[in-house]
Amino acid sequence: MVQPPETVYNQKASHFRLGFFIGPDTEVRGDLVVELAEWFLAHLLFPGCRPVSLDTKRRGDGNAPNMGEYSERRWKASVKKARAGEYAVLGIEVQTPDVPQQKIWFYAHVNPPGGDEFLDSGTIEVSCSLAYLRHLAVSPAKVDALLEFGRRTWNGVHGGPAYGFGNLAIILARPRFGALAPRPPGAPMPWDIIMPPAEPAHAIPVAYVGNDVDGNLASLYCKGRGIKGAFWANYLSAAHVRLAGGFEELRAKLSGIRAEPLEHGGMLVVATDSPLPEDSADNHRRFRRVHEALRPSFLSRDETPEGKRPMLGHFYRE
Repeated sequence: MVQPPETVYNQKASHFRLGFFIGPDTEVRGDLVVELAEWFLAHLLFPGCRPVSLDTKRRGDGNAPNMGEYSERRWKASVKKARAGEYAVLGIEVQTPDVPQQKIWFYAHVNPPGGDEFLDSGTIEVSCSLAYLRHLAVSPAKVDALLEFGRRTWNGVHGGPAYGFGNLAIILARPRFGALAPRPPGAPMPWDIIMPPAEPAHAIPVAYVGNDVDGNLASLYCKGRGIKGAFWANYLSAAHVRLAGGFEELRAKLSGIRAEPLEHGGMLVVATDSPLPEDSADNHRRFRRVHEALRPSFLSRDETPEGKRPMLGHFYRE
């Protein structure tokens, strides 16, 4: 689903992602998953877009995913099973037929699956290609719908998700690695080649995402120990709001920047009106202000695995 990366703000980005991390013991209602999927289909698609694939997976250890083309018949059958709590995974991909690189998708992987299978954290997300984001970003109604999807997700999960953010993103490709292949003396290991720079390349960030980055950090998000960084849209739990000084202190620091309460003691902070903001001095200042205000809630350097720190840039507490 993710397109090849391209350069945005002098950085590589492959897509936009609005995603939420949900504690491994949190049971998400099947009705909520259906409601969010239907909200996605009703409010985040442009005329002419159509669903092209529908993927599901039943709960329980060892069940294989059911991946196939989207049809109204399959969707109606999936809705019944999802409402009954039978699914651990539900995903829908949508494309613009005349512009296939314009795509957007909904994905939910929630609830303890049972058996020997373990879920580090649940996931509910909406992601889209950069081509789709450019179309979405010029529509205030669609930007509002994107943030509203996040609000509905946050408020609908029992106790709230552990953490969520929306931002330009990139998944770093894994290089091929031959364990027995000879390497010249001093040659970097494959994982050194893909590591991003320790210094942020631009005031407007690009988030490094994927299991290689968030895999063993999700438990820290879920325990309220810290957040990944400061991004376009930041959905903070009550624990993270407290780390940052409390709601009123944060709102005072962010005067002129959108900051509003969420249920379960959470808070939404949005850096700029657009998820693809103009590369301007004013927007640079806005992102820096959000960064400084949220810094006390960033992941602790002591708790962040050393190999992950470059993936987070400066997004950790000293």
